[in-house]
Amino acid sequence: MKKFLALVLALAMALSLVACGGNGGNNASAGDGTSLTIAVDQDYETLHPVNTSLNVETNLINQIYDYLAIDNPDDPTGDMIPRIAESWEVSEDGLCYTFHLRKGVKFHDGSELTADDIGFSLDLCAASEYQGAMVDGMDHWEVVDPYTINVYTATVYSPFLRSVVDVPIGCKAYYESVDENTFAQQPVGCGPYKFVSHNQGDSFVLEAFEDYYGGAPAIKNVTFKIIADAASMSIGLQAGQIDFAEVDASVLSTLQSAADVEITTAEQTAFYFIAMNTEKEPYSNVKFRQAINYAIDREALVTAVLEGEGEVNSNLLTPDREGYSDTQKQYTYDPDQAKALLAECGYADGYDLGTFIVAESYKLLAQVIQSDLAKVGLTCTLEILEFNAYLDKLMDGNFGMTCLNMALQGDTQQLSLALTKDYIGMANNARWSDPKVEELFQKAVATVDETEREAVYNELFSYVQEQAVYCVLCNPTLLFAHKTGLETGTIALEGVYYLQNFQWNA
Repeated sequence: MKKFLALVLALAMALSLVACGGNGGNNASAGDGTSLTIAVDQDYETLHPVNTSLNVETNLINQIYDYLAIDNPDDPTGDMIPRIAESWEVSEDGLCYTFHLRKGVKFHDGSELTADDIGFSLDLCAASEYQGAMVDGMDHWEVVDPYTINVYTATVYSPFLRSVVDVPIGCKAYYESVDENTFAQQPVGCGPYKFVSHNQGDSFVLEAFEDYYGGAPAIKNVTFKIIADAASMSIGLQAGQIDFAEVDASVLSTLQSAADVEITTAEQTAFYFIAMNTEKEPYSNVKFRQAINYAIDREALVTAVLEGEGEVNSNLLTPDREGYSDTQKQYTYDPDQAKALLAECGYADGYDLGTFIVAESYKLLAQVIQSDLAKVGLTCTLEILEFNAYLDKLMDGNFGMTCLNMALQGDTQQLSLALTKDYIGMANNARWSDPKVEELFQKAVATVDETEREAVYNELFSYVQEQAVYCVLCNPTLLFAHKTGLETGTIALEGVYYLQNFQWNA
């Protein structure tokens, strides 16, 4: 009955949208060839270039700001594509990175970008508690001339280049002329789109930057509509009110059969996982953590939660990440092994885990996990929390077990955020640290030879897998739906897209 009611409410919402100015299925965007409506499932909190934490914020930053270079969407592990930096080189000792900038790159306020803006942006990133790891290893920078900057590391730091080029470049003069809130809420970047307006809880608007150095985008006006409900988003796509959206697996079959709607997929290294607070019993016991890993039927979970749109994986690494090896331990569904390990821990007759906290969006995932755990004698009570209340408990360590999604993009070194003591209370949701892992991460960044570094990471993650620090479940496939006639270009690994590549077919 509840499911039916939810569907009725979703339909009512969609019909309301039509009644309040919708086009009844005749999409105006495709007609004029210059406008686009994108649905997103939540509002943003900030557009500060290096203090973002939500997917919607990352997608907006990709349009408003620009970068020294970006990964090739068709070959993310290959050569990077120059953007603001026309070229770069690394000194023979591996300590100096020289970037040669394009001339004539303009910010949205009309001012010209120089090397000072690059240095300012790197410092801004270094001070960020959210994205500071992007410039780990940086010692200092030095402006050579308005279009050349040297960036120095104190020691050899192998992932530095690939990470530092991904820092969004902001305008130093604008930052110094406004307060912090204005800088974050009314951004001025040098990307292909400029910020126009924000109607909190409803929508936000971008406009093509006609002086963009890469050429003015074909799509001139982009409206982002906030539609939290997956069914309402699906109906909007079918009605022609929405042109493009990342969609939930629960509506995939409906959209696949809809006229004038196409589905595009993208892989990601993000993973669904169970986090166990290793500061608390019984989760501090490695055998108990291993038992939980063996207790979960990942194949069934992918079917039940993701409609089959995901890859089963129990490793923090995906096969395309540096350091992955087939020799690393994989946890398969083995309830008998789980029960045997629980018996070794003294829980042969079962154990009550108490409260299993979870944010509302992960309720179904938690229910599937709860059912699997019960089959091996581990009972728990779900506590479904509003997101901010959930986040407070997670960050404070006020929990025993939870489940959620984590996306740590970039070099394998970024996974140090989930495994080292400095990030307990942030990305290290297991609240776990081990001197051996800390040392191996430091060794990896100081290892230039790729084969040798691969071996270091293999040792590191083989150990992490044996320790069952997390219970990784799967890598969900990203699903995008768009109106027929909209060309999006390649949607890259992690679902990265650039609106300047979008255009309507004539």
